[in-house]
Amino acid sequence: MTFAAKLAVSMDDVIIVREWDSDRFHQRVLELEAGGYIARRETYRILAEMSPETGKITHLYSIEMMRARLEGA
Repeated sequence: MTFAAKLAVSMDDVIIVREWDSDRFHQRVLELEAGGYIARRETYRILAEMSPETGKITHLYSIEMMRARLEGA
C-alpha cells in the first residue's frame, strides 16, 4: 500500500486559499505547507476578472490545501 493510500482526509481538514495578490498567495501556501498541509496542485486556478470601473484585468489565485493524517493516527 502506498503512502497516499494510507492518508485519511475529512472535510474539516480541507481549506481553500484565495488571494488577489500573487506574492501573498504563495506566502500563505508556503505557511500552510510548513504547518502540515498539502497543496492539491490539480485545484490550482488563476481566474481573470475585469474591473467594470477601471477596465483593468485582476487575477484571483486559488488552491485547495488539505491536512493529511495517517489512518489510525
